[in-house]
Amino acid sequence: MDRPAPSRPIKAGNRLLGGAVPLICVPLVGATSEVVMGEVSNLPPGVDVVEIRIDGWDEVEDLDLSVGFIREIRSAIGDMPVILTCRGHWEGGIKEVAESVKDRIYSMAIEEKLVDFVDKELSYGYEKLAKLKASAQAHGVGLIVSFHDFERTPSPSFIYSQMVTQIRFGADVAKVALMPRSEEDVLKVFEATLAIRRDFPHIPLITMSMGALGQVSRLVGGLYGSDLTFAVGGAPSAPGQPSVDAVRTAFGLIYGR
Repeated sequence: MDRPAPSRPIKAGNRLLGGAVPLICVPLVGATSEVVMGEVSNLPPGVDVVEIRIDGWDEVEDLDLSVGFIREIRSAIGDMPVILTCRGHWEGGIKEVAESVKDRIYSMAIEEKLVDFVDKELSYGYEKLAKLKASAQAHGVGLIVSFHDFERTPSPSFIYSQMVTQIRFGADVAKVALMPRSEEDVLKVFEATLAIRRDFPHIPLITMSMGALGQVSRLVGGLYGSDLTFAVGGAPSAPGQPSVDAVRTAFGLIYGR
């Protein structure tokens, strides 16, 4: 089945974000190098992308150690695309990390081209996002600008406006993740995603409804314009993430591959 894919997909490593089939991303959420490398070793077949969630690391404030660990992960996974994320605690981060630490780790990882994308919240603000975008672009790293709400799902018009702002602030990829309180809330995410895809056809999107109610969005969101879904390899990074096997099975039925 064809889907509304972006007109300008992004080549990252050995994958295409925005191709005929959405990519499957597994978050690495361990707190120590031993646990994370165990997650890497046990990545199931069918994973396209890994997300390194450094906001859960025990020793994240040791810059040299953290960047060295990112380097080790990159070496272990080869050409598979990597998203680097240090999620703010207010948007679902595992623990609070000083902004100065986040900024420095992002900068060092970008300069060494250890990652393919960095994810930063829209709340970071235009000026800081513009600076991050300039650095990332100069080194061939994509910028994901994101918005998360673990309490509710706002109106489709609000979701749409958030994603428009993300794009205007320099996002190479626009992302929203929202918590539904009803089946209608899941439909709001589909509606806003499809509207953004039609109005900004060149931009890859990552959208999802979280929790048990929203799990369907992780399986069929690609039919409305979402280009990546998160699935469980080890521990989930957000409620409602299905297993990689479940996503692969669904994608096989939907897209015939």
